[in-house]
Amino acid sequence: MDRMLAVLLLLLPALSSAQGSYGRDLLQPKLVWKEQLLPLSSGTLDPSSSQVTRVAQTAVHYLNYNLGSPSFLRTLVHVRKASVKTIPGVGHKYSLQFSTKHVQTGQNLGRCLATVFYLKEKPKPMIEASCTDNKDAAQRRKDDYNLYIKIKDPLSAAELENVASIGSSYIAWEHSSEDVGYVMSEIKDMKKWESGNALEFDYTVLIDSDSDPSKTLSCHTRITWNLELPIKVKYDCTSEDTSGESADGSGEGDEYFY
Repeated sequence: MDRMLAVLLLLLPALSSAQGSYGRDLLQPKLVWKEQLLPLSSGTLDPSSSQVTRVAQTAVHYLNYNLGSPSFLRTLVHVRKASVKTIPGVGHKYSLQFSTKHVQTGQNLGRCLATVFYLKEKPKPMIEASCTDNKDAAQRRKDDYNLYIKIKDPLSAAELENVASIGSSYIAWEHSSEDVGYVMSEIKDMKKWESGNALEFDYTVLIDSDSDPSKTLSCHTRITWNLELPIKVKYDCTSEDTSGESADGSGEGDEYFY
């Protein structure tokens, strides 16, 4: 008995060291494959971790799509604070505080607060988000109108990308999960035509996974932009490496209750 106790005492430092190292590795800001993710427990999270960055980027996709303003797109700069609440049998609810900048001008924007709720029974996260820097609505409408007029005339690739980013943000939000996030990488074969007061765009967009190259999506997308109405998005996606898998969706009439 005394010999067994002595052996256990000798092993304790090694076990403690192994556990400490494992915990530090889990917090490193690196890409994490799905099979490496561990169940989360409620509490404060490292704001620089890849998991938190993925959730914040999804919130930014939601903000861009929900605002629906091609002249006012934002991109994530860094996350200031993050926490998660685990609801057994339901899912994980993240609370985030982060900063963004204006895509077109590079101007630093104010602080954003977001709640991102990943439900086990829902195909995409439910999100509530607000920022302190939203441009005056009248000025935003004026900027959107000026962009709209430019696009009706001979247009530049940058202006096309502004509109395409709205649709890509919607697709990235729809397909995101806790362990897989998406970011637009390429727009090609874009066509534009007018339908009454609306501009319509048809294009293919490649959307890269931030953690698993096999989950890269190629999406045929159609956008309808009427200044008086919310932007409409329709799409059909196929995994780049799995031609038999596809998904489709629409930006019309989505409703969520928080």
